Amino acid sequence: MNIIIYEDEGYKNFLPLTWTRPVYDLRCGINTLAEKIIRLYSNAKIDYSCRYYLPGKKLMKFEKGLFVNGRILAHPRLVKEIPLKGPDEVFVSGGEIVAIRAVSKNFDEVRRKAKARKVKVRVLKYPWELITENGEQIIEDRRYLRGKGKVTRDRSVVINNPKDVIIDAGVEIEANSVIDARHGPVYIGKGTIIRPLTYLKGPLSIGPMCRIGGEVGESIFHGYSNKQHYGFIGHSYIGEWVNLGAGTTNSDLKNNYSTVKVTMGGKQIDSGEKFVGGFIADHVKTGIGTLITTGAVIGVGANVFGGGVSPKAIPSFSWGPKAKYRLKEFLETTTIIMQRRGKTLNKQEAKMLETVYNLNQ
Repeated sequence: MNIIIYEDEGYKNFLPLTWTRPVYDLRCGINTLAEKIIRLYSNAKIDYSCRYYLPGKKLMKFEKGLFVNGRILAHPRLVKEIPLKGPDEVFVSGGEIVAIRAVSKNFDEVRRKAKARKVKVRVLKYPWELITENGEQIIEDRRYLRGKGKVTRDRSVVINNPKDVIIDAGVEIEANSVIDARHGPVYIGKGTIIRPLTYLKGPLSIGPMCRIGGEVGESIFHGYSNKQHYGFIGHSYIGEWVNLGAGTTNSDLKNNYSTVKVTMGGKQIDSGEKFVGGFIADHVKTGIGTLITTGAVIGVGANVFGGGVSPKAIPSFSWGPKAKYRLKEFLETTTIIMQRRGKTLNKQEAKMLETVYNLNQ
């Protein structure tokens, strides 16, 4: 039986991070949510179902198979809670459908008619949960790593609690940097460069080919993003192809130490967390000295500059405080940036970004 990892309407709670990727391609720990599911059902054929405009493999309609909600935070017990084989069945956790096994009928029929079975499975609802779960997920994911490559490390580098520091192939760690894993693990992805005088505090997950400098703690960098200069980033999720200008700093704690509210879908939602930084979508750029307020949400392709403290929510494709980024110029800049890393903005990706741009008008 095939497994189909799908996204439901819950992806909307993760916007703008999910404008440019399915919810199951969000990173938590070393791996994405989908990669955690795939390794547990290792002998099954994997398919995907997501929004129509996103690149990659996807089904155009639901038929038969074991459908697994892409917001699941997979745990080794998942295959026991939701076995591959069995009758038509709906699996529910915390009032949400986490999987549907469609054997004799198709997905929609089983969802409407089959009896629900309660299971103990963690399903993520909000983006700050990616941050709070990051440390445990790094430890879990490291069990599945196979081998490491060469790491270039200056002899002045200090690593606290090295057993919880995972460094992938091709990483360069430059002089007088500190990696502090005493309060949580640190993962540094393939090809990343850590600039001199950098302080990294775990739990922290840095995806491939990033450039990191300054102070970074308890955050997730998705990949191909730059924070090369001084400034602080904490309790934040940073998407792909983000460039944070020198001095860019976010707040992750309110002055009155109360829980942080995050603006989502035009509404403020209380995270229940005292430490929440920012959620920065793909292709965001910040000018020098940008100050990001506590719990800020910055949309896809936004170009943030102009001084002062940022608003709580910055729309996708903003240009400074009042203008709009023109699509043509955005795609031209994106092409240049990707070429600098040896990547090409292909037609499928460009079409996706154009669709996201139009959806945000």
